[in-house]
Order: sequence, then structure tokens, then C-alpha cells
Amino acid sequence: MKIISSSSKGNYKVTDAQKEVCEVTYQNWFSSKATTVFKGHTIELSPKNIWTSKVIITKDGAIIGDITFNLKAEIVICIRDKTQKEHFYILRNKGVFHLKFELFNQDDKRLLTMVSSNKWLKTSYDYSIESVRPNFNIELAELLIYCGYSANLYLTMISAI
Repeated sequence: MKIISSSSKGNYKVTDAQKEVCEVTYQNWFSSKATTVFKGHTIELSPKNIWTSKVIITKDGAIIGDITFNLKAEIVICIRDKTQKEHFYILRNKGVFHLKFELFNQDDKRLLTMVSSNKWLKTSYDYSIESVRPNFNIELAELLIYCGYSANLYLTMISAI
């Protein structure tokens, strides 16, 4: 699977074997609000405040989770399943000169690695997904929607420093 940038304003596609699973589109250049349709469900990611320190995730209008930063500069993705049980995922940047994000579950087991295949001619990033462990509480493609958004958010935050 891959996350492929589709525009300079942050839009990206989640693909599986060259087939597009969905495209996440941002409302406009200056907005952190993004939407997609995945398996017939509308997923919306929208900041709760102007600092984008918390992002609310809705699916078909119902809040199913959120994305926040912790004090270690990690991104915490919280998703509630159908029984309202919360599942936490932590996205950490492990790269120095090359972006490399690793996703961990709440037991601190690495689930996947997103390796940037940055092309210097464009201002966006593509990610190859590696080291996938199949023990997710949600579908991998849906989790990649949240990871792609989180990676974009991380880059926005560190570029503002």
C-alpha cells in the first residue's frame, strides 16, 4: 500500500497495488479540514481549535475519534470501534534527513512504517508502507487515511517552528 500526494495543498490518495482506494481532499489551501469517501462512508477530519492541537474524526457525521499531539511530539490517533472501545495508535517520526514515520499500538508494538519517497521537485511527500503487522482493530486502508493526515499535520507543525 502507498500514500501518494495528489496536490500541493496536501491532498493524497491511499492506493493498494496501483489501485486507488480513496482520495483525501483538503477544503482549501489554508484549511486543515479534510474529507474522503471510504467504502461508502464519508470520513471528515476537522480541527477542534485554530491551533490544530486536536482534530476530530467523524464518520457519516458521528464522532469516532480524534488526533492529538502529546508532549513527546508524537501524534496520538484514537479510534472508537462499534462497541465504543477506544484504540490508541502512536505515530512517531523516526527519520532525520528522510521522513520515516512508525505507527505503534497502545502496547508499544510497531504496526507499520511509512517511508517517504520525497521528490525534491514537488513540495509534497509520498509514502511507501512497510513492515505491516496484520493485527489492527480497523482496516489498514482506513488507518492510512488517518496516518496520512497526521503526517501532513506533523509537517505543518514543525515547519511553523
